[in-house]
Amino acid sequence: MSAVILMDPKFPINVGNARRACACYGVETLIVTGRRYGYRMALETRSPRPLRMKAFDTTKILQTDRPFDDFAGMTFVAVEVLENAESLPHFRHPPNAAYVFGPEDGSLARQTLMKCQRFVRIPTAHCLNLATTVATVLYDRAAKLMHETQTSPTELGELLERPSE
Repeated sequence: MSAVILMDPKFPINVGNARRACACYGVETLIVTGRRYGYRMALETRSPRPLRMKAFDTTKILQTDRPFDDFAGMTFVAVEVLENAESLPHFRHPPNAAYVFGPEDGSLARQTLMKCQRFVRIPTAHCLNLATTVATVLYDRAAKLMHETQTSPTELGELLERPSE
């Protein structure tokens, strides 16, 4: 099992595109904290297109302000630009990972970082968009899993959707 946690995201379109990436890469749950995204959604007359697409219903969106309590037993992986974070190309993804991403306009809070067991960063010249960051980490996870298991791309979807042992 794996999950993605978005800490206080600002824009509904990023939440929608993160959900799309989760569904594409077999992540069952997208957890959203904070209220900015929810308040923005309430003001809009129609959900962003990525949230309306039926094919992505395989990924549940949960709103909670206690993701670390609600998903105990997972390995929390902070995706953040930190000096001592592992570089994504060398990172070994834990089987029961919950990837934690900060907001578009900030970093993960110290209290959040203290609850994470692993830290990873994407080596780029500039920071990435939130949804792009989610997709990049999940692609890396899928590509490494495919390589480790000698799985073909057509079989990868089935492998990603299988519960972890």
